[in-house]
Amino acid sequence: MKSFKQYLKEFVIQSTSDYVFDTLSSNTSDLKIPISGPMFKRIWPDTIRATVFHSTSAEHLAGLKKLEGGKKSISAFFSMMAREMEGGIATDGGVVVEMEADILVSSKDDIMSAVDKAGRRWVEMSWFEFALGRNTPAGYDKVEKDLNTLIKDLVKKYLTPILGKNVVAREHEYELWSNMKSHLKAGREGGGKRLSLVIKDYIDGVEKVLKSNKKVMGDIFYSYAKKRMNDGAWDEQIVNNIKVKKIHVLKDIFDDDNEEALDDLSSAYPKPAMMKTWGSFTDLETYTKQVAKTELSK
Repeated sequence: MKSFKQYLKEFVIQSTSDYVFDTLSSNTSDLKIPISGPMFKRIWPDTIRATVFHSTSAEHLAGLKKLEGGKKSISAFFSMMAREMEGGIATDGGVVVEMEADILVSSKDDIMSAVDKAGRRWVEMSWFEFALGRNTPAGYDKVEKDLNTLIKDLVKKYLTPILGKNVVAREHEYELWSNMKSHLKAGREGGGKRLSLVIKDYIDGVEKVLKSNKKVMGDIFYSYAKKRMNDGAWDEQIVNNIKVKKIHVLKDIFDDDNEEALDDLSSAYPKPAMMKTWGSFTDLETYTKQVAKTELSK
């Protein structure tokens, strides 16, 4: 069950710096990891290309079309219960898009990812710890250790000139990290530029940590995509480089009193062959599961 705070984080768009420095704990659990297609391609060059589905509404189809072939990521699924399709996840729902896409992160349940104002997607470290089940994956402790070292090094590098060596040594690194923005702004001129440098160093540092722990993190990111068996309400796949194959809608969306939805559909994807109507979302749920099963068997 999600907390209200988690819902806010997932659907309220924040700045990149908010995600980088938003840490409330004294360990890595609150750190946010950037989900970057180019970064992941450098670390794991063998891309998993798969058929996935995306729950949306007719009015959001035009925006989805603009993402085709691009680096920006969206949330998709292999499996989702009918009631969730109908209601949608972050939209009014009613439309399910079938598409080919590159898998960036594959999970059997909600990853609770969030998108910043620059379009970059982030996932909290607390999700990774138990992504493969109740037990922490072997080797994961080294990931946490490497991230702790990264935070300590960045705090020492950027805050020692402002706060002094003694203060940096005395205060907990995560306390200093969470207040990095205010410390830099209170320091000498150029705080905004230094903030950008910290964020760049953090993202570059995370890439090095992921690369040095590519086996355990690769298992976390991609294991589910290789089995696709789920009994929950929905799984979540973070994908990019999408190519829309078909638009699935209920027959009700073509009612005379829903002309606006019909206009949104036809303007975004005018080819009738791309549209498939269904009598119920229960039938569509069965179809999506069959697609995943058939593709996996190949």
